[in-house]
Amino acid sequence: MFLQRFRNVRSFRGRSLSSSATSRVREFKVVLDGQTLYIEKPLAEALGWNPGTSTEGVSLRLSGWEPKFFAITPTGTDSDLLARATVESSKNPRVQQVLSYLKQSDSEP
Repeated sequence: MFLQRFRNVRSFRGRSLSSSATSRVREFKVVLDGQTLYIEKPLAEALGWNPGTSTEGVSLRLSGWEPKFFAITPTGTDSDLLARATVESSKNPRVQQVLSYLKQSDSEP
């Protein structure tokens, strides 16, 4: 529901935000072993990895909004700013009211 309703939201504090002009939603299989998340190469590339960064790595941030919204983004990117802004706004009572209203209107026939 969140993605459907807010997919076109593209600004935060006057700055244009977008994960990518050509981005699309994709699903990947991942494996968690302890605190290590193993991912496939296409997912690594989508998060900014390339063969030139293999030993250096890519800095990522895990942001979360209980109970369902968690995002892993490359640190310092527009996607990171959007995820962090979403988590921060989740604490705003007015935003909570709007989301409750949207959930209610989704469940109505």
